[in-house]
Amino acid sequence: MAARGLTFDEPSHTYLLDEVPVVSVTGVLKRAGLIDFSSIPNGILETARARGTVVHRAVHYYNENDLDVDRFVADFPDCAGYLHAWIAFTEQRHFRAVLNERRVASRRHQIAGTADCFGLLDEHPVLLDFATGRPQDVAKDLQTAAYYALATEWAAEDDPELAAFLAKTRGVLRRYGVALRKDGTFSLDPYTNPSDFREFLTLLDAQQIVARRRPNREEIPEVA
Repeated sequence: MAARGLTFDEPSHTYLLDEVPVVSVTGVLKRAGLIDFSSIPNGILETARARGTVVHRAVHYYNENDLDVDRFVADFPDCAGYLHAWIAFTEQRHFRAVLNERRVASRRHQIAGTADCFGLLDEHPVLLDFATGRPQDVAKDLQTAAYYALATEWAAEDDPELAAFLAKTRGVLRRYGVALRKDGTFSLDPYTNPSDFREFLTLLDAQQIVARRRPNREEIPEVA
């Protein structure tokens, strides 16, 4: 019998749900063409990806009160502005992170992903997804809707800590994309469209239909 649970294989960027590979939230959006960097030269794209990884890790450790900010600025001067943007956001908007980099999944839909951050923004419960580029370029509205829906299902079955946080929201959790800029500034994009998750599911359903009817179709490489 397969072990129950969700794991992530870093080298292959693959989620395993109950030991079975499943598609990621960003993978669905990439296949749909809503995340498409094919027009960006490889060198620039790889630099952006590396920068995003460094900034995400820095924000994670900062949220956990486990980051030496001065050391990070010295070691990664090109990324320092993005971290300062996050710090400015937390201070100006009175944001407190509660759960960071939370992996969530849905057995019903056979999909998984990682939500950047659950926390309190001006004392309101929120789900945030941040980026060093423009949130609209990677469909953060649909991403956050999917993460919220997956989190609700996953918490009920497998994550008591997440369940406790969601219970305190009383069914009202706001979604935002946070754009972090190199100059230390930020912008906050609210997502309020109740159809966001339905649109995401439409993309997922279409891709599953194609996969079922054309099982030998060449796959677009997964992006977690």
